[in-house]
Amino acid sequence: MTWHHEMTRAQFLKTMTACAAALSASAWLKPASAAAGPTSKLPLLPQRLFGKTGRTVGIFSLGAQATVEQASMHDQAIGIINRAIDLGINYIDTSAMYGRDGKNGRAPGTSERHVGEVMKSRRREVFLATKTHDRTYDGSMRLLEQSLKNLQTDHIDLWQIHNVKDPERENIDRIFAPDGVLKALEKAREEKIVSFTGITGHAASAPLKALIERYPFDSILMALNAADKHHDSFIEILLPAAVERNMGVIGMKIPARDRIFSNGGIITMKEAMEYTLSLPVSTIIVGIDRIAELEENVRIALEFKPLSAEEMLAIEDKVKPYYKELMFFKRLSESPAVWSGNNV
Repeated sequence: MTWHHEMTRAQFLKTMTACAAALSASAWLKPASAAAGPTSKLPLLPQRLFGKTGRTVGIFSLGAQATVEQASMHDQAIGIINRAIDLGINYIDTSAMYGRDGKNGRAPGTSERHVGEVMKSRRREVFLATKTHDRTYDGSMRLLEQSLKNLQTDHIDLWQIHNVKDPERENIDRIFAPDGVLKALEKAREEKIVSFTGITGHAASAPLKALIERYPFDSILMALNAADKHHDSFIEILLPAAVERNMGVIGMKIPARDRIFSNGGIITMKEAMEYTLSLPVSTIIVGIDRIAELEENVRIALEFKPLSAEEMLAIEDKVKPYYKELMFFKRLSESPAVWSGNNV
């Protein structure tokens, strides 16, 4: 597939939504089962193919932050995870780093431990994804051992390199070094401890694009919301490269930690979710504070109908006046790569 820089923004969005429609249509050609086996019940949510893995996942998934990573909210966290699976969610995203204790204190591993309490009896119902934030082989293998213990499982469906940032700080070559994190991912996959490998990030498009051009990762978790085009657009720069490589694409930062709702209420969760789901993503993850939010988001996913390019443009225009607040997770000081032509 060729992406032309002379496309207008509307033409580009039409191409993106066509890719999304094909992804969904293809998924229905095979059983929409959960990750782990024949005993899994049929998910209620619409399914999409997870890239080249052959797996299908629901279009809405659980990001195990918010309440789930809070050490002081154990019972609420377990309730959210169980309810998510009951509602047909079959993809859960966590990380060795996720965890909070008190207002600002970090408590790494809390999210995994909460998820693990549910996984000990419901593992076969879930495509389970976690991450390593270490950039070395030894450090990542130690984290994997701890993640398996926390998650009460002997197998991870997707193991990801967490939060790849600026290439100069990150030193991408270090990832590929003989003692780098990539060797850990490959070793774990060879030993069948993990099935698939991926990368994640939200600070800048360039290092993520460089990684997927250099190595055939199975998936990418990237920030995708309605304000994206106004600075260093992942949708324009990164998403087409992932689609071309048939990667599983997971969208995050959909409501920008609810900041998308804080400017007069002109954007609803329905608009925020439908905007991103109209793109060629396999699924989107959202952190949940309360079960009522979870149920609302599942209803939106069940009723989802793709937006037209014109509807997507209208939503982008709504957030333009305050896009910087919604791009808090990006490096706003750098000059974003932009499309030539009629792209805004």
